[in-house]
Amino acid sequence: MKVLITGGMGVIGSMVARRFVQEGHRPVITARHLDRSLIRPIEDQVDIELCDVLDLPRLLSVIQSYKITHIIHTAALVGALSHKNPPLSIEINVIGTLNILEAARFMKVQRVVYTSAKGVYADTTGEYGPPTYKPLPEDYPKNPIRIYDSAKLMGEHMGQFYQRTYGLDFVALRFSVTYGPGKTVRHGDKALFSEIIEGPFSGRPVKVEKGGDQKNDFIYTKDVAHGIYLACIAREIHYPAYNIGTGMGVTLRDFAEEVKRLIPEANIQIVPDLNFMEGASRNCVYDITRARQDFGFSPQFTLRKSVEDYIETLKQLMPG
Repeated sequence: MKVLITGGMGVIGSMVARRFVQEGHRPVITARHLDRSLIRPIEDQVDIELCDVLDLPRLLSVIQSYKITHIIHTAALVGALSHKNPPLSIEINVIGTLNILEAARFMKVQRVVYTSAKGVYADTTGEYGPPTYKPLPEDYPKNPIRIYDSAKLMGEHMGQFYQRTYGLDFVALRFSVTYGPGKTVRHGDKALFSEIIEGPFSGRPVKVEKGGDQKNDFIYTKDVAHGIYLACIAREIHYPAYNIGTGMGVTLRDFAEEVKRLIPEANIQIVPDLNFMEGASRNCVYDITRARQDFGFSPQFTLRKSVEDYIETLKQLMPG
């Protein structure tokens, strides 16, 4: 297996690269710009190629040069940048994904693993929302609100078209709310869960104005990488899309309590109520049965273990 990870210097891509290195692989990682901050510990164990997903000839050249057999497509225009620039968002997140699929078809890549998003789902209501939080299955209605999530759903549909029409082995993974080191660097104040950890670690007070009672499914980025790795190596894929989450609901106040356990002097204020997140599927817990059955996925990090690991990582990155 020779793996190409697009967006391999981003938060998720870099964590996936680390996982493949741990498993004895030497992945090829691509990015539009060179930023080694999240891959520095493994830099000598990966191959780096500057490559824009909008440059199809360049993609073909990289795939051919390294004899790529599997592609993990994490490259995307995300967050506020996507929201503020819809044309560029569609160009990168839709046309860029189309280029990945076309390159994979042309070069006979064995499998494409596509990182989709929770926002493809409609707003979760009824038994799937509070207070019951029935686990949300993959066939729940899709009604994305943000341009980013609409593009992600389009990517899923394109992948399914390539699978039906050309036989390309394609699988989309829809992650629940992700958190982990590097989020604040890349996504700023949108990385709320990271700020609840990184603020106290750096001695800053943190106040969240609403949403302390809201339950959601939060998944640590190392578990995201675990799910991607398993989907990549799975012998058979039976569904076009899989939920990747913990299958459990926790609140921001649960997060805060774990941080205070490790940093007793932490100054964290979280106001009660719901809806700290704007947009679709704000209050929900994932049903991860498909991923568990088809490629043996189960989260490796509890909330407590993930916060402990997060803080230990911060100590390594920012000593003192």
